[in-house]
Amino acid sequence: MILKFETMKNTQKTVVQGTASLITLGKSKRLAAMRESINRRVDKEEVAQKYYGAKNKEREIQEARIDIKQSIAEIKATYPQGRQNKLFTLRYGSEEKINQMGLQQLFTLLKIRQVLAKDIAEVKFNDR
Repeated sequence: MILKFETMKNTQKTVVQGTASLITLGKSKRLAAMRESINRRVDKEEVAQKYYGAKNKEREIQEARIDIKQSIAEIKATYPQGRQNKLFTLRYGSEEKINQMGLQQLFTLLKIRQVLAKDIAEVKFNDR
């Protein structure tokens, strides 16, 4: 419903009030299809949340490995250009040793301030 008012300055004010929709929800096939697709999306999200634990664990392991790689790169960047690998090996150990260590052990060795869950902390780094 649109109401028009005239003011003293010969201008019109228009006020729009809420109106009912032109098509009722039950008769529109397009609106019904949109509601159906929204309901399906919600169902998929609920199913995804049930299996979220396994994907979450894998994602956390990958994030921990990325953090370790970034920390190693930052440490190596502080060393002189030709001696980065050698100086890193002297201070932190060889690549084979690092690959065999658990993620939490590497976090403490590289002084990364993050605590991992118990099941993730024991996973080997194995950077290949």
